[in-house]
Amino acid sequence: MSSVWFLVVHFLLLALISPIAVSQASTHDVDGIHLNIYRHAKSNSSLSSKSFAYYDKERAKALCLKLAHYVAADNTTSISTSQLPVKSMVALGGSGFYTKIGLGTPTNYYSMDIDSANAFTWLQCLPCSKHCHAQENSIFDPHTSQTHKYFSCASSQCSLLKITTGSDPSCDATSNVCEYQQNYQDGSYSTGYLSQDLLTLSQSQTLSGFVYGCGQDNRGDFYGRSAGVLGLARDSLSMVGQLSSKFGYAFTYCLPTEGGQGGFLSFGSNSLGTPSAYKFTPLIQNSNSPTLYLVTLTGITVAGKPLAVSVSNYKIPTILDSGAAVTNLPASLLPTLRTTFAQIMSKKYKKVPASGGSDTCFYGSLSSVTEVPEIKLLFDGGADLTLGANNILIKGQIAGTVCLAFDLTPNNYEIGIIGSQQQLTFKVAYDISNSRVGFAAGGCT
Repeated sequence: MSSVWFLVVHFLLLALISPIAVSQASTHDVDGIHLNIYRHAKSNSSLSSKSFAYYDKERAKALCLKLAHYVAADNTTSISTSQLPVKSMVALGGSGFYTKIGLGTPTNYYSMDIDSANAFTWLQCLPCSKHCHAQENSIFDPHTSQTHKYFSCASSQCSLLKITTGSDPSCDATSNVCEYQQNYQDGSYSTGYLSQDLLTLSQSQTLSGFVYGCGQDNRGDFYGRSAGVLGLARDSLSMVGQLSSKFGYAFTYCLPTEGGQGGFLSFGSNSLGTPSAYKFTPLIQNSNSPTLYLVTLTGITVAGKPLAVSVSNYKIPTILDSGAAVTNLPASLLPTLRTTFAQIMSKKYKKVPASGGSDTCFYGSLSSVTEVPEIKLLFDGGADLTLGANNILIKGQIAGTVCLAFDLTPNNYEIGIIGSQQQLTFKVAYDISNSRVGFAAGGCT
């Protein structure tokens, strides 16, 4: 397929990319390509770590920056777009979910943080010419892989990096190898060589020519000791995009609770299973932030009663994100949610005085604070997330306390972010080809 066609497809964003050679020993199962999802031990679903809270807030800021031009154009806020960095990329965040993939010939396996708001996949590679952080597995050595290749500076894949990473590619003048730069809003980054190699997803499912970054300088707080980041955003170079022409443009995941089992990440149209099992809501198309998964929040109820706010308060762009730990709501919604929730909770549990962490905290532990009013997030099209205690509460910064797992959207942005805490144990199906996302309870089984 010509490079011109490849570029056209990328800019259309939702079209399928060029055919990818996928070898299988047998027909793939009904769930499509199926990987396990794990939680880093240090994530702890907790705000007790200031570092954890800091990176989660930085991620929220970055997500808002990516959407700011869209928001201003929609006249829902007075944000000045002239103050915003054009190349702002989403911070890594602190939700702490990862999966394992195989790379190279012979195959070696690596732990990779999953990220639905960033598109580019990269992992650390020897010789680590500048810096590599400590990781769980041995660092990938591309020179030992029989199927590894670098992309030239003139390749069509190199030209796509500007959109995928937000940064212009550079060229190694000596080797004529394309160099990528992936920057994150929290100051973390990875730079290295654009590469391709054999990706192994299972013993029977492999993807030849998988495009990724071979990191030579990787800096940041990679607390989970992962080898890199697996990009799941809407983009032709993302993991989802590269698998789409063979298996269909869709993926599904279930994020497990702390210590929970059954978390998974599946790719392909077959991963959706039976559509009737889901409640779907349309994905919003946004030309300024085309890689993000945007939905329309239409209401919130607490203990079965709608919040006492105007319906117009919900007219905000809302991001569905696997990397943010908690849900962010703007000032037009969050104070009312906090007050309503606290009024009900205070009848049973003693409220903690307001502090820098959160003003909606209660004394107790996640195991002892069990009588929690149900919160329901309602979306366009009739979809909803009906939240139980494990989706609503998170450990507080003060020992022996639990807090409402909702935070204020930073910098007065009129934007919502549905974080991973609210998605725990739900099966979340991204049917990108049909521009919709679905929710089904009890997904991690």
